[in-house]
Amino acid sequence: MAYCKVQQAEIFHEDIGEGTPIIMIHGFSPDHRLMSGCMEPIFKNSTGWRRIYLDLPGMGQSRNHAEITSSDGMLNAVVEFIQTIIPDQQYVVVGESYGGYIARGIIHNQKQQILGAAFICPVIKPLAKD
Repeated sequence: MAYCKVQQAEIFHEDIGEGTPIIMIHGFSPDHRLMSGCMEPIFKNSTGWRRIYLDLPGMGQSRNHAEITSSDGMLNAVVEFIQTIIPDQQYVVVGESYGGYIARGIIHNQKQQILGAAFICPVIKPLAKD
């Protein structure tokens, strides 16, 4: 477990295994344990996968995130995190709920690096509040 400093935050993450990276993104307001709790049993008898579970800025143990005030800011911080942790590598992205929404933005921004994606109860189009 460690921190990764990006421009707008210090993102806490847990890195498990070796091989093809998988970026695991939880939904709005839990932390990385939501994803590691449901995903790690899948990898119990598998090798060749590096699972990177992050705490989205403002959640879990991530810190110094006051500049992030929108989903675009959140997306930018996560993309910078990915580029810092696994520069120029291809990877898989998994998103749950709001994490699925962020994953769609990642896919849009990094098409050439995405090997595949999985979505768990994703937010596809958020509802506008009056």
